[in-house]
Amino acid sequence: MNGKLKTIVIFCDERFRKECRHLIGKVEVARIVLEVATGSSPFTRETLEEIHPHDPQLFVVEFPKDQQATLALLSSLNEFYPQVPIIGAGDRFDSQFLIETMRLGLTEILPKPLVSDKVIEAFHRIHRQVHKIEEEKEAGSIISFFGPKGGSGSTTVATNFAVSLGQISKKRVLVLDLDFELGEVASFFGIKSNKFLIQESKGYGIADPEAVEKSIITHPKSGVDVLSIGDGISRMPVSLAAELKQLLILLQQQYDYIVVDTSGILSEAVVTALDASHLIFLVSKCNLPSLSNVQKVLHGFQRLGYSQSRIRLLINRYDREEGISIKEIEKAVTFKVFWCIPNDYKTAIRAIQSGNPLTTARYQATPLAISFYAMSAQVLGIKVEDQPQPPKEGLVVQIKESSKKSLALTTLNLLKN
Repeated sequence: MNGKLKTIVIFCDERFRKECRHLIGKVEVARIVLEVATGSSPFTRETLEEIHPHDPQLFVVEFPKDQQATLALLSSLNEFYPQVPIIGAGDRFDSQFLIETMRLGLTEILPKPLVSDKVIEAFHRIHRQVHKIEEEKEAGSIISFFGPKGGSGSTTVATNFAVSLGQISKKRVLVLDLDFELGEVASFFGIKSNKFLIQESKGYGIADPEAVEKSIITHPKSGVDVLSIGDGISRMPVSLAAELKQLLILLQQQYDYIVVDTSGILSEAVVTALDASHLIFLVSKCNLPSLSNVQKVLHGFQRLGYSQSRIRLLINRYDREEGISIKEIEKAVTFKVFWCIPNDYKTAIRAIQSGNPLTTARYQATPLAISFYAMSAQVLGIKVEDQPQPPKEGLVVQIKESSKKSLALTTLNLLKN
């Protein structure tokens, strides 16, 4: 970002508006594009939507005298514009209030009346931060797995996909366990002493970078990182959905791929993750009750506004001998099947019990592992050469050509298989 920061000033007092106009006029890296007055009531949705055409890159907010009104205002901005930094200005602050404002996206805080040097320094710091985020690194891709019925094997699929994705792409991959009650991602990686972000955050919010760093565990055999949010016991914050947005943005700055293992319920937190996802894998077993749930979820996705290009239907534990063909599945749910994972329950259970994903070296020659690697290559837009027999030390994927994009939304015609 080489231009000036497009700044929106939100003020309570006319004197503050004039003060900002005078001081920001001296800042060479910023310009005011809009001035918005706020009263005692929170911003309406219409006001927040009116801001959107101005493409804000920075908010300068005069704090109302009432602290609760300030927090409500910051909450509204954070919900609609989670990536836009905020400079706050006020008369006096206590520590608890400051913690709450930081949780709601406050980047800098300045005492009133404003001092020219302090304003210039704050704007330059934010300009460097925004420039670094926009220019240095492309945001990572979010790939979510949703199993609409218990026992669909969503966690098995998500963890093994993450390992194979990392092995093929040679990029940084993190698995985010979003099942707060029964999350099992860590156990699938053989992690016996798990850490939970909600405990490490100590009241600073789940998007606190220090807490996130402390909570991440690296699986040594695959290099995949694991992050579990809750343990089913600790109380989740009321602002969980807003904080989850911030967490995903933070993770996107650090990882090339974030694989999200969701719970089987379209809760507010799950919908927040799905909203941010580049790809959504809908995981189902090949039986009528599961496929009936798939239909319901597809209708739910439609109501949420998700385009079909983002959704991939995956059939887990598929067995041609069960009597339901791919054509019949597609006809029943009126949606194309993207991939089928073969049924090998014994191998899958051995891998789970050993704490070694199927796609690590120990199981790489099995049909299950080969299927995961082929699926990951398909998602990446990579052509994988057929090999009659994987070598003993594991599966070697030979790449003929690779897409420059980090995520290719291609579709496999399973009817040819």
